[in-house]
Amino acid sequence: MTKKNWLGSLLNFLVPGLGNIYSRKIKKGILTYILFFIVIFNLRFIAYNFGLFLVSVTLIVVYYLYLIISGYRDVKKDNVYEPANFDKWYFYILILVLHWALVSSIKGRTLDELTPINFASIPTPAMDPALQVGDILAFKKTKALDRNDVTIFWFPDDVKTMYVKRCIGLPGDSLRIKNSIVLINGTPLTGIELKFKYIVTTDGSEINSRILEKNRISENDYFRTSSDTYQFFLTEEQAKELRELPFLKKVELSIATEGEPETMIYPKSENLNWNTDFYGSIYIPKKGDKIQMTDENIDFYLKCIEFENESVERESSGLNVNGQLVSTYEFKENYFFMMGDNRHNSLDSRYWGLLPQGLVIGKAMYLYWGQTNERIGKKV
Repeated sequence: MTKKNWLGSLLNFLVPGLGNIYSRKIKKGILTYILFFIVIFNLRFIAYNFGLFLVSVTLIVVYYLYLIISGYRDVKKDNVYEPANFDKWYFYILILVLHWALVSSIKGRTLDELTPINFASIPTPAMDPALQVGDILAFKKTKALDRNDVTIFWFPDDVKTMYVKRCIGLPGDSLRIKNSIVLINGTPLTGIELKFKYIVTTDGSEINSRILEKNRISENDYFRTSSDTYQFFLTEEQAKELRELPFLKKVELSIATEGEPETMIYPKSENLNWNTDFYGSIYIPKKGDKIQMTDENIDFYLKCIEFENESVERESSGLNVNGQLVSTYEFKENYFFMMGDNRHNSLDSRYWGLLPQGLVIGKAMYLYWGQTNERIGKKV
């Protein structure tokens, strides 16, 4: 039988090493297949910065060029081969199916559990401006967090869902939000570019796409509420630039009123009147902390205690933990407070509570893809 050079290349591209086996170089085919996993996994073991990411991607591209050339050259032109048992079309189909079944079984969460460097895409504007919709970031797995780390974690209310927020409160911190300003142990948190909600009123003129593009405002950043009124999510600099436009009558920061509770704010308690911009004060527990359970704090810590124990029931006389009535509780985990940089457009700890350290996956390193070229390679 006569074999075709182009088919050797194609088979090698579809299943690394299969083109070599097609040309009867079986040992080379097996080694090429093993090398495939080494080259691909290499990206998830060494790319701790964008430079190393580019090196890894280059290595993968070079490897696939090698596959195409090797599969072509190994099939000797016009050579007639004696038929072998595996020279049947269904053999190659079977190998192709088995290969993709193997790849499918280890990708996703399974692969993420095996490798120290993983990747996540950004589907919402909650972390804008640091992370924008469509960004893809690289992150390293770690349980140790510092303040302001952009953190990847499993959502406490659904541990199959991955979230990305900024860690602003550490174990042992006291946190309060007053007039939208975060206070950590009484000191304002600084050093982060944030977005807030603004009410924008026009003189009746349209805000056209040219103005939005010039001020770097995306379709996720605004919506119209009436003929002359818009709601925007803006940085302070963007708000300043919009105020210079003569047809805009008002660009006003929208802050909740102190003492007016929001129904969705955590914890949903009649004892508290917290909202997005006036929250706390709260203490974030660290492992080993013993806290007295009171009517004032039990609503806030109940979810943490439920996370750590099999059976927790709230009774009129106190808290029943694993069948024992307790008046104080010793925490078994470290906890963190998470917020989005887009402060009025983020579902974060203000709405679902504290994050247990056990649900932390890792922290962001850099973007390897973004909606604009200047974002690619940006350190997070």
